[in-house]
Amino acid sequence: PAPPARRPTGLTALDARENDFALMGAQIEALKKGNAVYKPIYNHDSGFKDLPELLQPNKVMVFEGLHPIYDEKARSQLDLGIYIDIVNDVKFAWKVQRDVQERGWTEQQVRDDINKRLPDFSKYVDPQKANADVILRYEPSDQGLPYLKVKLIQKKGGAFPMITLKKDLTLKGSKPGATLKMYDDDWFGSSVTVVEMDGEIDMDNMEAQLKMIEENMEGLNAKSASELTEAMLKLKSSPGSQNGTGLLQTVIAMKVREIYEKLSRQAA
Repeated sequence: PAPPARRPTGLTALDARENDFALMGAQIEALKKGNAVYKPIYNHDSGFKDLPELLQPNKVMVFEGLHPIYDEKARSQLDLGIYIDIVNDVKFAWKVQRDVQERGWTEQQVRDDINKRLPDFSKYVDPQKANADVILRYEPSDQGLPYLKVKLIQKKGGAFPMITLKKDLTLKGSKPGATLKMYDDDWFGSSVTVVEMDGEIDMDNMEAQLKMIEENMEGLNAKSASELTEAMLKLKSSPGSQNGTGLLQTVIAMKVREIYEKLSRQAA
């Protein structure tokens, strides 16, 4: 028999009502207990459900998508909730860069496509950032786009092991330069500590500037005094390696490892 079609509700994929959160929460719970599950697969091209996929439990599991921390039961099963928060100006600039160059769209078509999804995004997707343990937020730089200001927003006393800066930093060299600062803030009623990087490091002086940044960080829990610098140097040719995108994503990766190691010790 043909696989079941998505019922014609007229709702977008961003709408929470198009998702089976009871099943999602139960399956995450089962996986954490070491049980395999049959995960439903929705085919966005055909509009039908493909045959379910047998998903085996593993030591590290990543649940990503539009609604990974929307539902309380599903969210409660996660050891860490991460939200990528891209403000509309940055989202538009990135989408223009991709769709105009690669798909031949006009800027107005890109804007219309974003605006079409904005109501459901604002209602069902964006509110999840209030419940994340750590948020990586992308804003336009104080010097304007295409430069970025990237913020690592860390909930105090939360599941994410916090990093801090010993002092604010200003890095010069190539335009636009970079500033790193830290401050406390409120995030939807939660107290947070924000580590912010605005601008770009000097790629001709990348190693020295990364060492300055790494030496200025506390709580990184690195395996060596230069682990962050060495990891970033390996990614030198990757997009975002010159700004807070690459730097703070690498920091998050190191902290995810720290959480995994802590949980593994507790389970031993």
